[in-house]
Amino acid sequence: MRATTGKFRWIALGVGVAAIGAAAAVAFTRVPPERTAVAAPLTLKIKIDAPALGAPAPGPPKFAETLDVSTFQRGNLHTHSKWSDGDRPPKDVYTWYRSHGYAFLAITDHENRVSPETFAALERPGFVIIAGEEVTMNAEGKPVHVNGLCTKKSIGGGRFNTKREALLHGIGRVHEQGGVALVNHPNFDWALTMDDVRVTRGAELLEIWSGHPYVNTEGSAERPSHEAVWNTLLDEGWSIAGVAVDDAHHLGLTKPDTKPARPGKGWVQVFANKPDRALICEGLAKGRLYASSGVTLTRIRVTENKLSVWPKEEGAVVAFIGAGGKEIAKVGRGPEGDASYELRGDESWVRARITLPDGKMAWTQAYRVTR
Repeated sequence: MRATTGKFRWIALGVGVAAIGAAAAVAFTRVPPERTAVAAPLTLKIKIDAPALGAPAPGPPKFAETLDVSTFQRGNLHTHSKWSDGDRPPKDVYTWYRSHGYAFLAITDHENRVSPETFAALERPGFVIIAGEEVTMNAEGKPVHVNGLCTKKSIGGGRFNTKREALLHGIGRVHEQGGVALVNHPNFDWALTMDDVRVTRGAELLEIWSGHPYVNTEGSAERPSHEAVWNTLLDEGWSIAGVAVDDAHHLGLTKPDTKPARPGKGWVQVFANKPDRALICEGLAKGRLYASSGVTLTRIRVTENKLSVWPKEEGAVVAFIGAGGKEIAKVGRGPEGDASYELRGDESWVRARITLPDGKMAWTQAYRVTR
């Protein structure tokens, strides 16, 4: 095909430039009109400028958010009193946690919101009460439980045709009040499958560890552990935060043939500079916390390319976990007391799991990686 433009005629050839997957600068040799009887050779010059047409070169990997926290408020998000199936009145439960160094507590009795206003006289400088209720539902012959935290009034559960309906009821009602929704023990009575848990998208918190002896925290050969459920959600892009809880029912003695659900086994440490109800509720809503079954962290730092934790206890081993729940590094405490992981470039998210020789653990949240 020939075309005339001004003084010169141009010869155009179809060239598959895009097929090389790069931006190309193309220059053609002009052919004077008096020599068009003999086709002149085409000169094609290609310069590789970028990995893809119109796309900038990818930058180095970095964490989507940075933080440096060394002030935490310890609290429990799941426990019971005599107002449902616990063995002591709320006053005794609050007093136990207050006297054991907790900065806050949410009593989450079944179908019964325990309010800060009712027990305000039990608060002290350094200890506040968070509103809580275990929204207790049943569907398809299984228990479906969601904790409502920082709510304004009681919600109530009941029977539902499907687990999906039950979960949407619980989480939706909590959010209608501006509260924080905690998805409780998916493996209790093997109630929630992975597909059931996926219905809870939008909930802020998920139990990944529980001190209750009957909720199957570690899973089975057929069912994933609660932590593994969390990994799957993280792989699917969720921002849900993992928490550890007591789910305590027993402050006193229990029958010889039962395993007690005692207090003081699992807790969260919220990123807040003082025990203030509003700050704690905000921290819970935004997942600004770490979870623990006995490990204390004195500092968590996330820079653009490094996640670092400072375990307090001797003998702590820190495993850094990435996509698929895979262990991507394992280190002990360094000379400065910290354990760190520096981004390599192939991560989508990273979190730390800290383990002591006696099996006690702590879990940071997962921090997303961008490029």
